[in-house]
Amino acid sequence: MTAFFIPGISTDKDGRALELAYGEMRRRVELDMGRRPSARRIEKLWTRRGRIDCLTVVGEPDPLRGGTVMAIFDMGTRLPFVVWREADISAGDGCREVLGWSAYSVLEFDA
Repeated sequence: MTAFFIPGISTDKDGRALELAYGEMRRRVELDMGRRPSARRIEKLWTRRGRIDCLTVVGEPDPLRGGTVMAIFDMGTRLPFVVWREADISAGDGCREVLGWSAYSVLEFDA
C-alpha cells in the first residue's frame, strides 16, 4: 500500500503543506459539485469511462485525457467520482472531470 501524496507537493516533516493543498482541492470540488467529497483518499479507481474500462491512478497520466492525476474524490454513495488532473497551460487550477458513480474497484491510500 502507498502513503498519501499529491504529485508535485513536497511533504514537510508534519505534512502541513500536503494537508493544506488537499484541503484546498477538496474545497474547490465542493464548490463545483455543491457538496463536500467524502473523507476517502483514493489512490486507484478502476471504472468504466465512456465505453472503456480504465484504471485511473494518482501520480500517473490519466488513461483517457493525459495529464497527471493529482487526486480522486468520492462524492458519496451513488454519487460520482471526480478526477483532478494537473493544470494545462491555459488553466491554472487543474482540470476536474466528473465520472459515474459505479466502480469495479477502489483502492485507498494507507491511513
